[in-house]
Amino acid sequence: MKKIIVLSLFFVFATISFGQIGLGIKAGVNMNSLSTDLSDYEKAAKTGFQAGAFLRIGDKWHLQPEAYFTAKTGEFSYDFDAGSTTLTNVNQEITLNSIDVPVLIGYKLIDPPTLNVRLQAGPVASIVTSKKFDIMVDKQTVDTPDDYPDNFKDLNWGLQVGAGVDFLMLTVDVRYEIGLSNIYEKPEGATDSDLGSLKNNVFFVSLGWKIL
Repeated sequence: MKKIIVLSLFFVFATISFGQIGLGIKAGVNMNSLSTDLSDYEKAAKTGFQAGAFLRIGDKWHLQPEAYFTAKTGEFSYDFDAGSTTLTNVNQEITLNSIDVPVLIGYKLIDPPTLNVRLQAGPVASIVTSKKFDIMVDKQTVDTPDDYPDNFKDLNWGLQVGAGVDFLMLTVDVRYEIGLSNIYEKPEGATDSDLGSLKNNVFFVSLGWKIL
């Protein structure tokens, strides 16, 4: 991951001297799903949103760092069996609000004067700003343990891939974000049947306006 960031920074310095620089704002919706190592679970994609800004450096080949606030909510259900403790129909809804900072390298496939089509990919860092949990057991709401939020990391990594279209001052992006890091840290003393890994996978569509 560090090598990718170093290469991206090198790309900035290599392009900023001769490339064009653009600035814009963007907003969009996302569909977030959680993947886990639990052997028997059901997941459900949930809708969230995002809003922020982007900087584009370069022309045909370009670098696009972004920063935006995003709300990602995922839901999954499973049965928990730890020998002396058995819980059936456990449902968790997890919302992580974060500041996302992707650094994307892009290439314009089509580049006429008023419209272009581009491909982009790159790493994204998610800095968690708040956490919300809704837990139900057998359709009954239960209190979230006080230390439960501490098991979710405050910094997570992902990889974004996607395509975009620019028309005059408008820009549309469609991307998929693959969760690379485990957002959940298994507490000490947890059993093997407890949740071991959890990753965010996000599909999103955004609409932007190029200011420069």
